[in-house]
Amino acid sequence: MKKESPSGPVRRALRNTCPNCGKGALFTSWLRMAPICTSCQFDLSELDAGDGPASFLVLIYGAIVVPLAFLLEALFSPPLWVQAVLWGVIMLLATIKSLRPLKALMIGWQFRIHDPDKKYF
Repeated sequence: MKKESPSGPVRRALRNTCPNCGKGALFTSWLRMAPICTSCQFDLSELDAGDGPASFLVLIYGAIVVPLAFLLEALFSPPLWVQAVLWGVIMLLATIKSLRPLKALMIGWQFRIHDPDKKYF
C-alpha cells in the first residue's frame, strides 16, 4: 500500500474538501464546517480551528498595515477619517478574503496530527 504524503490532508482541506477523502465538502456555508463528510461519513465535528485563524490574521495584517499607515501619514498627512476608512476597509476585505483558506489550512493540520482514539478537550 502506498504511503500518503504528509501534506495530503492539508492540500485537500485547502481545496475545501474533506481532509480524509478529498471528495466531500468541508464547509456548508462561508465559515460553517460540515459536521460529517457526505462522501466518506468522516466525523468532521472533532476538528475545529476555533479563533485561531482570526487571531493570526489580525496579527499578520496588523504588522503590515500599521507601518503602511505611518508611511502614508508621513508622506501625505491625510485627515484621520481618511486613514480610518482606508485601513479599516483594507483590513476588513483582506481578512474576509483569507479567513476561509486559513481556517481550512488549520483544519487540515489538525486532521494530519489527529489521533482518532483521543477526543479534543
